[in-house]
Amino acid sequence: MQLSQNETNVDAYEVPAIFTSLDLELNQPSGKIIQIGAAVGRLMTGDILETFSCFIKIDEPLDEQIIKLTGITEFDLASGLSLEEGYLQLASIHIKHKAFMNPIVWGGGDSLAIRHELESRDPDFFKEHNFCFGRRWIDIKTIYQMYRFANGLKMQSGLSKSLGRFGLQFKGKKHNALDDAVNTFRLASKLLERLKD
Repeated sequence: MQLSQNETNVDAYEVPAIFTSLDLELNQPSGKIIQIGAAVGRLMTGDILETFSCFIKIDEPLDEQIIKLTGITEFDLASGLSLEEGYLQLASIHIKHKAFMNPIVWGGGDSLAIRHELESRDPDFFKEHNFCFGRRWIDIKTIYQMYRFANGLKMQSGLSKSLGRFGLQFKGKKHNALDDAVNTFRLASKLLERLKD
């Protein structure tokens, strides 16, 4: 395969060193954000530099099934932050570490969900504050599925089982945004090792 001029010039593109792994927990059926979790670190080495977690206050009852699934309670949310405060703290950490603009996620557009909910609450929010993430995200679930497909393996979707396939155990509690973000980061780092030629 012939490389383009940009690809042959090592100075033309700098490989990002630091990434933010992002996860959200949502109330149902509204889909309102109730917890933000993030882990910022060096993907090539697997070193996590900083983590962030906060509960988000909402103006509706917490669904009983979500309480059972996540362990999050009305008391947790009552002492939580507003979504605006939570986002600004998350953005501060992401920017402080000069993390790559597109976050790592497990299975979807968590960064887009934050943006949409903030804009629905205040259409001018991002006129006053910059959105810290890019328009895309790095979906580790999809990359992992393609890795399995390329190796003739059955598809599977659970984060915990996926970690197990690489000899890793899930650390913490499932459906906790911080623990899910940390474990997504761990899997992404291990997957990156396997994908290197």
